[in-house]
Amino acid sequence: MDTKQLTKKQKHWLEDESGAWVEQGIIEPQQQARILGQYSTSHAENFYSSWSSLLLISLGAILIGGGVILLIAHNWEYFGKGTRTVLSILPLILAQALAWYSARYKPQVAGLREAAGILLFFAVAASIALISQTYHIYGDLESFLFTWLVLTIPVLYLLGSAGVLILICGVTLWLCGLEREPYWLLYLLLLPYLYGLYQQQRHILFQTALWFVVIGSSFSIIYSVRWNSPLDDWMVYIFLSLSVFYYCLGRWVFGFKEYGFWSNPLSSIGALSVGTISLALTTESLYRYSRLNPEVAYTFNDYLILLLLVISILGIVLFVWKNLAQMTITEWGVLASMVLAIWGLFGSQINIPEIPFIIFANLYVLTASIILMWQGINQHRLMLLNGGLLWFSFLVLFRFFDSDIPFALKGVVFILIGSAFLAVNIWYNKKMKQQPAQEEVA
Repeated sequence: MDTKQLTKKQKHWLEDESGAWVEQGIIEPQQQARILGQYSTSHAENFYSSWSSLLLISLGAILIGGGVILLIAHNWEYFGKGTRTVLSILPLILAQALAWYSARYKPQVAGLREAAGILLFFAVAASIALISQTYHIYGDLESFLFTWLVLTIPVLYLLGSAGVLILICGVTLWLCGLEREPYWLLYLLLLPYLYGLYQQQRHILFQTALWFVVIGSSFSIIYSVRWNSPLDDWMVYIFLSLSVFYYCLGRWVFGFKEYGFWSNPLSSIGALSVGTISLALTTESLYRYSRLNPEVAYTFNDYLILLLLVISILGIVLFVWKNLAQMTITEWGVLASMVLAIWGLFGSQINIPEIPFIIFANLYVLTASIILMWQGINQHRLMLLNGGLLWFSFLVLFRFFDSDIPFALKGVVFILIGSAFLAVNIWYNKKMKQQPAQEEVA
């Protein structure tokens, strides 16, 4: 059986706990050794768990690359065409050499891989731009960014650099916002990389990469829609459906066991998006405008987003069908937001008034936030409890801002909500401290 990878902190915790079990006679020393033998620490995982190290190395690589470019640019006009060509290609050659050395001889040194990957990522862009300027190869920003991405995505597979992954997501988002085209399909090229991390059980890397890919792809899809698109007013409901699908997919991939907030990116992002969008739908400014414009022609990107909506709905139905017996009130609470999505998509088309929709949206947020707080108390999860309380508080504040209540009374409500947060957290911590004593007495 292959050993599973843990961070250094997790391995120390397991060693301490298993040592206590040996002292209490629960397990034998040989059994402890067998248990610890099933887990190993990875230097790469330990490195990636330190965000400060990752950021500092990435920043250092960016500064070095930028400094070299500035030095060359300062004397650029004095160089001939041949010298310019050599200088244009030289950073790319050096960065490729460093990347090859890192992948071939130092694959275990994560810091070197990060620096090599980021330098190569920017060296590709610099070489493209300098060669184009030297030989007057004219083009637009769209073609430059697209070429840059196509040439640097293989760097991610070669080095497995988290910094390169972040930069790819950022450039893709830039491209989608700039041209309003379906360049978000480039994220499909990252799926084999994510699957490889999942298969290798590199959990920290997989979770971190998934956070950036899901957030980047979501914003890229939103920014790719044209301002005059017939789907412009439908996007809030389409993204709500996609958020529910994210949540279901997270449960499918990571299981129904409750992981930490950062350990299940799909479900966490899906739940946050559902909460945010459902709060926005409690106002009176969205539903009345959610009609399709038949006079505007559909583009290829519009058809792709409609296909994505269909895939999301079918995926949600398949999830419910396959996991009906395991679903809890939490899953049903998230799935209930699909009523808002379907109602918003088709309600205005058949002239259903907006008042029932607004009432249902407010009742949904009110009920779901109370259930979330109740779940947090029962499961002893402070983040879940605070999340439900925060959701409920925003609903109250939204209704206050919608009304003509005096500012003084609104100030009192702010104080009461803040006091509620403090009181709930103090009560919860006190309860958790008393629980071990009560169990010992029992």
